[in-house]
Amino acid sequence: MEAPPIIAPAPSPSRSWWWLALAFPALAVAGVLFYFNPSQNSFYPRCSLYVTTGIFCPGCGSSRAAFALLHGHLLTAMHDNLLFVLAMPIIAAYLFLSAKRWLKYEPLPRLILSPLMLKLLIAITVLFTVLRNIPAAPFNWLAPL
Repeated sequence: MEAPPIIAPAPSPSRSWWWLALAFPALAVAGVLFYFNPSQNSFYPRCSLYVTTGIFCPGCGSSRAAFALLHGHLLTAMHDNLLFVLAMPIIAAYLFLSAKRWLKYEPLPRLILSPLMLKLLIAITVLFTVLRNIPAAPFNWLAPL
C-alpha cells in the first residue's frame, strides 16, 4: 500500500504580508543609501560615541560602507568599516537561508551561538575597535575617516 502524497499547506495570506513587511523597509533603506551618500548628507544619524569621545565604535562607517558596497566599491567599503564588510556575506547567507525556508513553510533556522563562538565574536569586535583607534600605520587604515 502506497503512502498518500504529501501536500504542501496552502499559502497563508498573513504569511505573505510578513515577508513584505520585512522586505519593504530593507529595500527602502537600501534605496536611500544608494541615492544619498552618507558623507554628503547630514540626515543620517551620527555615532554618539564618536561625537562625545572621538572614539570610533565598531559600527562607525557602516553606512558609508553600505553606500560603497551598493555602488560596487569594495575597497572603499573595506576602508570605511572592514568588520561590517566581512560580516555581510555571513548575514546575507543567513537571511537567504531563512527566506528560502520561510517560503517552503519550514521552521526558520535558529541562530544559536555557543559560548565559545560568542566570546570569539566579542573578542574580534573589541580587538577591531581598539585597533581602529590607534592613530598609527597600519591601524589608521581601519579608521573610517
